[in-house]
Amino acid sequence: MLASVAALVLTTSVFATMPYHQNIIATSQWLSSNVILGDGAILYSSSRINPYFANLGATGMLKDSARYPQVQAWMRWYVNHLNWPDRWGLYGTTYDYNIINGHEYSSGDADSTDSYAGTFLSLAWAYYSTGDSNAQAYVRSIKSQLDAIGKVITRTQQSDGLTWAKPDYHIKYLEDNAEAYRGLRDLQKLMRYAFNDGTKTAYYKSAADRMQSGMLAMWMGRIGRWAVYKDAIGRYIGPNMGVWYPDATSQLYPTVYGVVPPTDSRARWVYYKFNVAWPGWPQMSFNRQDPFPWTIVGAAASLMGDTGRVNTYITNLQSLYVNHHFPWPWYCMEAGFFMRANSQMLGHGF
Repeated sequence: MLASVAALVLTTSVFATMPYHQNIIATSQWLSSNVILGDGAILYSSSRINPYFANLGATGMLKDSARYPQVQAWMRWYVNHLNWPDRWGLYGTTYDYNIINGHEYSSGDADSTDSYAGTFLSLAWAYYSTGDSNAQAYVRSIKSQLDAIGKVITRTQQSDGLTWAKPDYHIKYLEDNAEAYRGLRDLQKLMRYAFNDGTKTAYYKSAADRMQSGMLAMWMGRIGRWAVYKDAIGRYIGPNMGVWYPDATSQLYPTVYGVVPPTDSRARWVYYKFNVAWPGWPQMSFNRQDPFPWTIVGAAASLMGDTGRVNTYITNLQSLYVNHHFPWPWYCMEAGFFMRANSQMLGHGF
């Protein structure tokens, strides 16, 4: 017993020395200095703006209160670049943009409509939830735009509660729907707490409930996995856990986005099977298949309370990225989830 207590104290002491706060600040400074343009745009690469990735980067930036003005500047960029309407006849979407000779040009397309909308709505709720008076005033000023962005999701939501990736791309991805679900649930909360709008609160609650039901139906109980996607004819396609993306990584999205809590038996089981399939992920063994650092996986592990693997992973990220000024393929989304994972490890929330 004494040996166990001593080991626990030692382990706690070691973990307490992890530079979680320093990681947040260093990452925030990198974002601020390297990937944010004068008009508020957050870059994916030197020649590309991907609003989906930028939303996730900005959400992480909220872990550093010094960056609130830059988060708001990004949100203004997003709102100022909404389509009225877009190529599919939807109002409130946004496209990717290319940077050519210092000027931003619309690509006229986006990787998805559901994920872009969902991640912006979650960013808006996270910004409002900081309690900052300026943040709350700004969010209250864009109610009509938030409502339009919410309807990007609901107008492409199908009878099973799920959304197509795009109106002309008829695949219902687990990852996209998790992000869209979180956005609808967060817009429900905004309509209630920021706007005191009972009608719209009920509308978005109903949409989120239906999407959650559709996502829970993606659980393939026979194999104990989430379907990676549901195709256009209604088939649930299960994962090959030996394939890193999208198969294995997608299994963590329902937990990250709150479709099920980390305590849910499905969350615990798929996290266990994920680690069986990829035991070396904290050392980034997945780089044999994918060069990106995949900080969302570390974020998922932090939510699962897996302190040992998270700290091993963070130590490796520090060695490869933090200590070398975040070389490519580090980009804004990786930065966002890295800050959120470090915040979770500090006990400051996800």
